[in-house]
Amino acid sequence: MNYKELELCIKNFKKTGDNSHFEKIYRFFFKKIYRFVLLNISDSQAAESITLDVFFNVYRHLAKARLNSGSFRAWVYKIARNLIIDYHRKEAKHKQDQSLEQYIETRQSDDLNELESVDKSLIASDFKEKSPGEYIDSEFRDPELLAGLDKLDELQKQVLILRFVEDLDYKTISRIIDKSELATRAIKFRAISKLKELMTK
Repeated sequence: MNYKELELCIKNFKKTGDNSHFEKIYRFFFKKIYRFVLLNISDSQAAESITLDVFFNVYRHLAKARLNSGSFRAWVYKIARNLIIDYHRKEAKHKQDQSLEQYIETRQSDDLNELESVDKSLIASDFKEKSPGEYIDSEFRDPELLAGLDKLDELQKQVLILRFVEDLDYKTISRIIDKSELATRAIKFRAISKLKELMTK
């Protein structure tokens, strides 16, 4: 399904409430959203649960939302991002006796092993910027790259995943993270610089 067909499905679902249209939307986005969630929380069961929650929220609110295919895509990722933030807050609360650094350090090796076991079809084959300039010449499945991503702050990590794995443009990403396009580009630049620095150590 392309984005023109997606827009038609959105219109038809909003008009008729026919679940067959929503099922097409769900199938089009499920792997993308699951991959985005999984790469941000590194827990396959929790990622599946969060992804289902994303589509439950989409189903509940789509009829009233004023969206085209472009803004719909940003909206779905934004719902996912908000649920990821909620998940991290709950996790941090459970681990309040440990510092965030200790928590990440104790989970990092387990998280990495779990990520490597994910079906390769869900992971992009490369992690390269489309335009000339800074790039990361390493496959996204590289354990060293994944470990480096885990050391970035959450916003930097999310921007890199949205840009290089999900292949979203800066305008869409800026809508998802509630930042200007200029700020989004700056976050990406700092994230790549930090990631390269981590990977050379």
